[in-house]
Amino acid sequence: MMDDQSREKVLQEMASRLASIKLSHPLRVGIDGVSASGKTVLADELSMTLHRMGLPVIRSGIDGFHNPPEIRHRRGAMSVDGYVEDSFDYEAVRKCVLEPLGPEGKLNYLPEIYDHARSTGKPCDWLLASPDSILLFEGVMLFREEIKSAFDYKILVDTSFDVALKRAKTRDLKHFGNMQTLLDKYTRRFIPGQKRYLAECLPAEQANAIFGNDDPYRPKIKFNR
Repeated sequence: MMDDQSREKVLQEMASRLASIKLSHPLRVGIDGVSASGKTVLADELSMTLHRMGLPVIRSGIDGFHNPPEIRHRRGAMSVDGYVEDSFDYEAVRKCVLEPLGPEGKLNYLPEIYDHARSTGKPCDWLLASPDSILLFEGVMLFREEIKSAFDYKILVDTSFDVALKRAKTRDLKHFGNMQTLLDKYTRRFIPGQKRYLAECLPAEQANAIFGNDDPYRPKIKFNR
């Protein structure tokens, strides 16, 4: 059963659980969820909570590893298969972030390589992590075969598609330029693709924690392991 608590209490409990995990390398936390579910906000809040506990935090996410448009849209701008299979460079995620911060890594990492808003590559300025860092890596469709084994702890932000779409109408309107384009992208590409991912990869069964975020002021939390 998911426990309904204040957001501050949930954040503190999650941060305490992450802080209690001791590894020889940075703890690699994946924060998954559908578009506009609240992944970035949760990652930012967890980051602040962990910082207050005196822990070094690394922030990164799948948006910094988009493929360029010629790859993302090669099957068509509204292709569901193209969205699921071609949106992100998972090999780069592994090589630039997850493996360098893993048990055999050298701690040199790149938090992002692509500017999605400008459709341009980012300068490759490698950073050096502390071994006791906590990586908060957020994004859609994270717990899939290509990278799921490289996360040490998995959080799923569980938000209904109706709530997520309502949030997207405010958050993403400027990006898409008009409401019809936004609705087309979500209803024809993003949501069908994410439903396919949920059915095929079963992220809720993989997650160490499920963060119910339909009501952001009173989130529900369930720890699976």
